[in-house]
Amino acid sequence: MKAARVHEPGKIVIEDVPVPALGENDVLIQVHHAGICGTDVGVYHGYVPAKLPVTLGHEFSGTIANLGSPGLGGFKEGDPVTAPGGWSCGSCEHCQKGKPQYCRDRNALGRTVDGCMAEFVRMDYRVVYRLPSHVPLDEGQNFLNIACVVRGVKKVPSQLCKKVVVFGAGNMGLIMLQILKAAGASQVIMVDAIPFRLEMARKLGASHVVNVMEGDSVQKIRDVFPKGADVVVEATGSPSAFQNACDVLKEGGALVIIGIYGKKIKELDLSFLYNKEPVIYGSKGGEEGYEEALQLLDDKKLQITPMITHRFPLEETAKGFGVFEDKDANALRILIEPSA
Repeated sequence: MKAARVHEPGKIVIEDVPVPALGENDVLIQVHHAGICGTDVGVYHGYVPAKLPVTLGHEFSGTIANLGSPGLGGFKEGDPVTAPGGWSCGSCEHCQKGKPQYCRDRNALGRTVDGCMAEFVRMDYRVVYRLPSHVPLDEGQNFLNIACVVRGVKKVPSQLCKKVVVFGAGNMGLIMLQILKAAGASQVIMVDAIPFRLEMARKLGASHVVNVMEGDSVQKIRDVFPKGADVVVEATGSPSAFQNACDVLKEGGALVIIGIYGKKIKELDLSFLYNKEPVIYGSKGGEEGYEEALQLLDDKKLQITPMITHRFPLEETAKGFGVFEDKDANALRILIEPSA
């Protein structure tokens, strides 16, 4: 089969590799759609740790191609499925305490085991989810991101989620916007540097948008929320966005961090910790959000298709990564489609 692989940072190659052999608890999935994520870009460039060489990708949808054991998990060939970005060991201290997101021996797709930017991917059947038959596979590929957002939102008391600011109007941020609105948020301000993304945020229900490239973004947010935001979500991984998020939060508010920081924050005004007494939530992964993510897809509560801006065949994976990093490409969700 063909796979998009990284042998050394900065270079993606399409090469022929063996179809994965299955253990008794494994399923083989034919990959239809794989989304490019910032973590994948980090593996590609070398600043996200990975065991090279490795096949890229960890967010996908597809169909069951083979089973390691007959009738495994009630699956059959052709079933439409999706899955999280890996599976935990099940036996370490964290796994035994029901916290598999902290597992140090986790099989992470596209990092410690071969990922989904290939014609086929191997998964433990216990983390594979059957998609409702009416959910298109190109929407199902966003399952993991939806689950991650659900988990982040669930950390905050629902009565607090009224006036919200979301830093980052990318794929995760726009899913966050939609879930917050569905959860009863009265006003959501979306903050980004790319006009195309902010326009998409308006279409998806943002009450206000703020372009950080046009004037004092903190003051613009304060003009809308003079007393500060009840909840601020930081979804960019940008140190400057983190500081701005702290600045616009109201006293006693909640700060939710779902962005991944590739750089250390060298300077940070920590006075807000004393002055505002905020509650800060970090949210890693989609554990506890998987079933709700499936339900949201099943109920058609989210607009996923409008966020898909680019599609590339497997052979053009490197081009897709280039578009992901091009700030002028008007890109949101970019799909690699091995079985297109």
